[in-house]
Amino acid sequence: MSDRTFFILGRGKYKYMTIGEALKEEQNQLGLTHEEMAAGIIAKGTYSKLINGKIEIRSNLLIALLLEHDIDISNFFNKVKNTYTSKEKQLAIELSQKMGLAVNNHDCVLAEDILEKILLLENHKYLKYRAIIATAYLENKVSFLSENFKKEVLVAINSNSNWIKNPGALRLLSTALVVLDPEQVENEMELFFLKLRRRNNYSESVKERYAMLCDNYLHWRFDYRKKVFDKKNIDSALQFLNDLDSSPHLMVYKLSKKYYQYLFNNQIDLAKKMKIDLLDMGCIAGVTNWPV
Repeated sequence: MSDRTFFILGRGKYKYMTIGEALKEEQNQLGLTHEEMAAGIIAKGTYSKLINGKIEIRSNLLIALLLEHDIDISNFFNKVKNTYTSKEKQLAIELSQKMGLAVNNHDCVLAEDILEKILLLENHKYLKYRAIIATAYLENKVSFLSENFKKEVLVAINSNSNWIKNPGALRLLSTALVVLDPEQVENEMELFFLKLRRRNNYSESVKERYAMLCDNYLHWRFDYRKKVFDKKNIDSALQFLNDLDSSPHLMVYKLSKKYYQYLFNNQIDLAKKMKIDLLDMGCIAGVTNWPV
């Protein structure tokens, strides 16, 4: 399995910004005056106090400002999330990123150290399970994980009937592919696609989470290509990747559909050529860890 199955590093860090500071930055990028930015939503004087940190803004007015000026809401909240995230959550994010570095660098010593710290967190059960699995994988000790542990992982994934809306559960399933029995993986993926067909109108960030799981599943499934399984989940994963928008964040997943289709059609040379061509074009993220 690909190392990126376990811990994916973020797209980059934003500095600490308040809501007012982030609004001011958006205003400057749009080339608007205070009056133009606030028009129809709040008074110019109120807006001036807001961006200077003298007052706070109600959530409904903030959303109205963002929508009025077509500001990407997800990107906006990424700018301010460090400021408004709890210290424990920040620590969990930091430890998750460090575990990602340990996995990518195959650093077992660092992974063990980070695992100990993650296990001391009061909450974050999904992160704890992922850290245990990733460390065991690095140390070639996946077979030593008990059946009880695997059952706990399954229970954690399915603890909420709408788990496909839970980022933690989705990440855990991606990580757990290497420890669950193949039949369990197939059952979980079949359930995932069943639930997915009942959903629509989800955001690009959610599409990326789903695409990542599909990508990791196809990688896992290729590793098990000598096993006899129904192809239904493969077809569902390929179809989901094929139907993705051609946005920058999703393009590598959309391209991976053609790559994995080559693999499952036993067109290995075409798959290798596609991987080499993409790497030559500078598409390093994601493509580097494709299986062949």
